[in-house]
Amino acid sequence: MKQALFTCFTVLAIGFFCSVAAQEMVEEGSTGKMFPASVQFSYDGADYALNLTGTTVRKKFVFKVYGVAHYMDVSGKMSEKEALAKALEDGVAKQIVMDFSRDVGADKIQGAYRETFENNTTKAEYAAIESLVNQFIGYFNEEIKEDQQYVLRWLPGGVLLTTINGVEKPAITNAVLARALWSAWLGEDAIVDRENLVSRIAN
Repeated sequence: MKQALFTCFTVLAIGFFCSVAAQEMVEEGSTGKMFPASVQFSYDGADYALNLTGTTVRKKFVFKVYGVAHYMDVSGKMSEKEALAKALEDGVAKQIVMDFSRDVGADKIQGAYRETFENNTTKAEYAAIESLVNQFIGYFNEEIKEDQQYVLRWLPGGVLLTTINGVEKPAITNAVLARALWSAWLGEDAIVDRENLVSRIAN
């Protein structure tokens, strides 16, 4: 009986500590937003486990708009240059979470995304993906409230998944579109301190 109780306690203890480890959270220092250190999800028969590569804040003038976290299917360390390059490559599963610190109108969100696509593609590329840009921007037709989230996933093959405050939108598949979107945060002309988004994996 004592052995059985000890075994039961051991199993429960292991389960507890595993649960605590799985729920590790990381704070974005400027906004105070909390993000999990890893995420797991499934899509189209495949399972994904991504690690947090970094967090930062999006500011507009002096105002904090949202905390942002970036995840990627990587392990180990690499140079900052390698990490930033990998974040813009197709073939590596990635996720961005935007957790808002203030209300933002749909018109501003849509305008910002359109500008992102225009600024991170050539004229020929934009012309080729404009219908997909319009589809993507159309998903953001409501005001986003403080503490609500956008979750964006870029899966191998150029699959772009969008979840708006818990509501999943139809997938869009185009690697040029996905790369242009990711460039907003991780490209050379990023709207945030992109180095912070790979700081957890960069040497």
